[in-house]
Amino acid sequence: MVDKFADHFSSSFWCNSHSQADNLRVEYERLRGNYCGHPVTGNDLFDTEVLCSIISNMKRGKASGIDGLSAEHLLYSHPAIPVVISKMFKLIFDCGYVSAMIAGE
Repeated sequence: MVDKFADHFSSSFWCNSHSQADNLRVEYERLRGNYCGHPVTGNDLFDTEVLCSIISNMKRGKASGIDGLSAEHLLYSHPAIPVVISKMFKLIFDCGYVSAMIAGE
């Protein structure tokens, strides 16, 4: 099934210019080497209240993601979950690091 999906979408895409694609790849790799992300300021911080608002506004009935979680998992979870998630995000921003366990690697 997965192979059919991959075959379908790989056959529906074609490259107009291989040299332009190569140029864009080289440019992307050059820019990525020096990329450090958007600086986090006090205006960018969020708290549990913001996270609760985001969770409550998530659309229900959608398919789960690659991690197997759906919006309903967060909507009907224990009230402490948004607190834990917001603390985790704050630690990620403060440290500037996402562990392989969190990143799913």
